Amino acid sequence: MIEIKRFREWLIELKEKVNAIAPDILEIDSLALAVREGHMIRKLKDRQGIILCAKYPDCTTSGNIDNYSGDNDIVLFLLQKVASGQQTDETELTHYADLQQLMLILRDQLMNTFQACGGMQVTSDLTIEWEYDIFGGWNGLSIGFKLQDYD
Repeated sequence: MIEIKRFREWLIELKEKVNAIAPDILEIDSLALAVREGHMIRKLKDRQGIILCAKYPDCTTSGNIDNYSGDNDIVLFLLQKVASGQQTDETELTHYADLQQLMLILRDQLMNTFQACGGMQVTSDLTIEWEYDIFGGWNGLSIGFKLQDYD
């Protein structure tokens, strides 16, 4: 199981790597970490900009006392608050297209996780989904995967 402080540090590093590659107008502004959906709604309440959100990872441990690893279930959200009904079809499409660019950079960074993380690696396919009106009115994309760590 990933230590939660280590997980937060990893997310901060991931955010910085994405922002270093992304165009200046599309940078991730901040990070939000929460235990469950209701907790995330409270954390995002007054935020603005593009937020990288994560749920605390659940873990399945395998092996034995001398040699074990954890498969951590990770879901990351790349979200921006948009007032409901305020966008035309074209501005909505453009908004999602911009967030998709960031998500593809994030995906590429995740695919190189082992070298970047020292002992953690993505061990499953990455599943990217579109998100609409989640956590109290946020839109964007999510990416789910398993991240294996070795204790």
